Amino acid sequence: MNRKQIKKDARKSLKRNYFRSILLVFIAGIIIRGGYNYTSYIFDINNKYIESNYTEVVNVFNNIIDDGSEQKNGVIAPIIKNVSESKSLTIGLANSIGTLIFKQELSTRMAVIIAFFISLLFYVFIQNVLKVGRNRYFLEQRRYRNTKIDKLLFPFQIRRTRHIAYILFNKTVYQFFWMFTIIGGIIKYYEYIMIPYVLAENPNINKTEAFRLSKEMTKGFKWELFKLDISMIGWYILQILTLGISTMFYFDAYKECVYAETYMYIRRIKKKDLTDKKLLNDKYLDIKEVENKAYPKHLYTIPIETRRKFLDIDYRKKYNITTYILFFFTFSFIGWIWEVLLLFLNTGEFVNRGTLYGPWIHIYGYGGLLILLLLKPLRKKPVLFFICTMLLAGILEYSAAWYLETFKGLSWWTYQGYFLNIHGRICLEGLFVFGLGGSAVTYFAAPILNNIYSKIPRVIKITLCVILLTVYGIDFAYSTVHPNNGNGVTTQVIN
Repeated sequence: MNRKQIKKDARKSLKRNYFRSILLVFIAGIIIRGGYNYTSYIFDINNKYIESNYTEVVNVFNNIIDDGSEQKNGVIAPIIKNVSESKSLTIGLANSIGTLIFKQELSTRMAVIIAFFISLLFYVFIQNVLKVGRNRYFLEQRRYRNTKIDKLLFPFQIRRTRHIAYILFNKTVYQFFWMFTIIGGIIKYYEYIMIPYVLAENPNINKTEAFRLSKEMTKGFKWELFKLDISMIGWYILQILTLGISTMFYFDAYKECVYAETYMYIRRIKKKDLTDKKLLNDKYLDIKEVENKAYPKHLYTIPIETRRKFLDIDYRKKYNITTYILFFFTFSFIGWIWEVLLLFLNTGEFVNRGTLYGPWIHIYGYGGLLILLLLKPLRKKPVLFFICTMLLAGILEYSAAWYLETFKGLSWWTYQGYFLNIHGRICLEGLFVFGLGGSAVTYFAAPILNNIYSKIPRVIKITLCVILLTVYGIDFAYSTVHPNNGNGVTTQVIN
């Protein structure tokens, strides 16, 4: 296998669609890997900050559980400890359930069982399936300059979610059992590695066909694939030296380009000898020249009429006032869920984060609206848009922190100890994440949310906006005088 040529083609591919590729792997990373690659601090209910390297997720989890404090209670903390120690989600969850079933109260057992099944469903039907969408994007963008990031939703768009989830779940189960043989686990890892790419090309194939195609394609190439992975070890070292910035802004996307090129390379060599070669039927992925257009989806094997059109993205659309109001509350609620969940995963304790008492953290909402409104003229210039998003988010976060510390004498967050932080109110690392997050909202989340909102009858939409604004107004007025604070929410500012 010509690794040098594959990497050269991958670099060219990434260069053609740099920003979109970076943005897509950022969004995919947040969902597929739980966002931990882009989150370098988690705090407990005593506001002790735990720092981590982007690649050392296991160490983060161990530090969360073994932080030297006596607070070892909660449901989630033992699960994280088992997962981090076993280095396997499946084994860790199984150990946690086994322990709790025999040693804890019935309510605790039920809570863990429910949490386990929710996380399992999310893994099977969302995280696993999105890997196929991510692969589809990189397979298309290597030959089509105008590939959109909505390809991440490809399995959902073509209504093949359950089918793909079933096949990939079987892949996970098989790999789990092969893992106990160690060497067999490594071999099977590379034998199954093409399954998500095969599904990205033809999601109509069944489980047997998917496994057989991957097995036949990787026959004679497993050692080459292993050497390909080893050849990228320098990037992992650079990742540590750059505090993860090189990964965020290059390596993650470059790696996906390399794997996409590798799939197409092996496909060309092996196709004539495959038992089911007719199943690799997407000839438009294997064109020779790069084209300045999008993939011709009207010629795809799955008719366009069967697609879920509300998942198609158009970031150029204009939004009306009710949509902006719903954006505000959606972003605020997601921000609240995000911060509450991080704390809950840490301690097993529910703590209402933010300055307000309702289920919203309005700095996320205001940030999202400001980005959508003020930076609208820059949407066609994604790099400039990203830079301005960083600056806008930095100004908003710094101003909010300064106001709260100055007039309330409390701090709701701090970046003390982080590289290039300003008074602990903002830091460079955080601004990078906000820049990518704001871009994800503009180019990905907001258009999809708008499609969903458009299905709500106008009268119901207006009524919902009035109710939300009324409740928020009351909450804001009360919280201005009596802000939400306390253990796990704020710390006293020491002048």
